[in-house]
Amino acid sequence: MLRTKASGQPIELEPNSKPYLLKRIISDGFDTVAVLLLFLAISAIVFSTPLASGYNTHYRNCVKVRESAAEQFGEDARAINESLQNNAYYRDEYFAANLHSYLLKLLSGFLAEAVVLLAVPLLSRSRGTPGKLLTKIMPFCEKKQTRASRLTVLGRFVFIFIIDSAFIYLFAGIYTFLLVPVIRLIEMLLNKKNKTICDALTGIMIIEQISYDGVDKFQEEQL
Repeated sequence: MLRTKASGQPIELEPNSKPYLLKRIISDGFDTVAVLLLFLAISAIVFSTPLASGYNTHYRNCVKVRESAAEQFGEDARAINESLQNNAYYRDEYFAANLHSYLLKLLSGFLAEAVVLLAVPLLSRSRGTPGKLLTKIMPFCEKKQTRASRLTVLGRFVFIFIIDSAFIYLFAGIYTFLLVPVIRLIEMLLNKKNKTICDALTGIMIIEQISYDGVDKFQEEQL
């Protein structure tokens, strides 16, 4: 509940503040595309730096073993696969290459999401991501009845990065960018306030910015 500095009286937010679901879909879709484009650009840079030296070494070793097996068994794909599966050195190098690749992509994803989902909201008065600014919706702290604080934005970013990014990317790879918006939509449809898991964990709901502007303006007039 909001309290003005002048009177100290509580102000209730209007109950019709929840945005249309379509706005949430457009907002999440815009943010997802922005993160994807940044992720691809940053990944290309990261994989061309010395940070990728370990990955490149393990990948080259895998290629050498595959080429050796191809020379030995010719076009017999089954024999080549069996040879690789029974080659402990190849399995170790293959695992190491995948691990390094995952960590480098995780770094790229972190940087991309930090720009779209953390830096922009922290700089924005309404704490909105680019998609939310576009659709004029904003995160709102239900407990304090005010816009989300910087600490709440940071906490939400951490949950999104771990739950919606790092964990799912481990199994889905690049398809994460198609899968996550669908998962979020399902989560929103399962509750009346259209909250995602990350929204619930940080105690916020998404509201129309115009519904908060009235309260915000009233507070300014009391100062």
